[in-house]
Amino acid sequence: MTPYKIVPRKVSFDWKGTPPQWIKGEPFVSHLANSTHILLPIVEAWFCQVYKEALPHVTDDKLREDVIAFMRQEAIHGGAHKPLAEHFLKFGMNIAPGVARTQRIVDRLVGDPERIFGLIPVKRLGLGKWWLDTRVGIIAAGEHFTCILGRFILENQELDKLEPDATMLDLLRWHGAEEVEHRAVAFDLYKDMTGAPIAHRVLVLGFILPFLTWYWVESTRYLMSQDPTIAKVPGFFTEWRKASARNIIPSARSLIGASWRFLTPGYNPEHEADTEIALDYLARSPATRRKTAAA
Repeated sequence: MTPYKIVPRKVSFDWKGTPPQWIKGEPFVSHLANSTHILLPIVEAWFCQVYKEALPHVTDDKLREDVIAFMRQEAIHGGAHKPLAEHFLKFGMNIAPGVARTQRIVDRLVGDPERIFGLIPVKRLGLGKWWLDTRVGIIAAGEHFTCILGRFILENQELDKLEPDATMLDLLRWHGAEEVEHRAVAFDLYKDMTGAPIAHRVLVLGFILPFLTWYWVESTRYLMSQDPTIAKVPGFFTEWRKASARNIIPSARSLIGASWRFLTPGYNPEHEADTEIALDYLARSPATRRKTAAA
């Protein structure tokens, strides 16, 4: 259990001066990060849906409190990213079809509590609890990576040297800080409901890794193809290698290492990041301070 109280924070962002290429001269890195504006409002609403189903199975009061705070944070996260799709319209980027397509895919694969991956009826086979446990496990695996990415964006100083748009960087760091703050909740719930056996962790990681890889590749290409300032969409993996070599995005090696840690018997999300660094940023984030001042 988290040894501290998780705090849902209201935020406010002013996007008027933020272009889609929010790091000048870095269209790939800009749009790789922009892919979160499509996916996160969708999956974080799904997280809340699954956790509402899971809450009746939670008997520990502290875990229940953490799960509810987690849900509130995730709802705020989705709401913070969602306006970017409409904002990008001002720059000639209509990404609404990509948002709708992603929603259909998530709904089909994991959104139906009555069908496993949209195909197998759970009631007929008596697999309702297993499917709930598996979706809780998929969230735990996904949250492992959001913690890794949150730690990276908080600790990385190379991005600052590129003079990125301050509002977008604040969005990513505020969100990353809260992912670090609540990094243990999803695995705590998963472990409480299932024991988090290694074989089941292999299953949920075997879903989340291909999905995230496919999503990052396709959504980054899609966003770049919609950007009228980009004449030719470059190769994803070539650009990934170049950017990670400059330490402005995580390396494939670091993500593979993170995948392995999730499968080890002694895995503990608390060891993956430093809560104090996250709380320090949250205390000075312009988005949280702006909202506090407005209140």
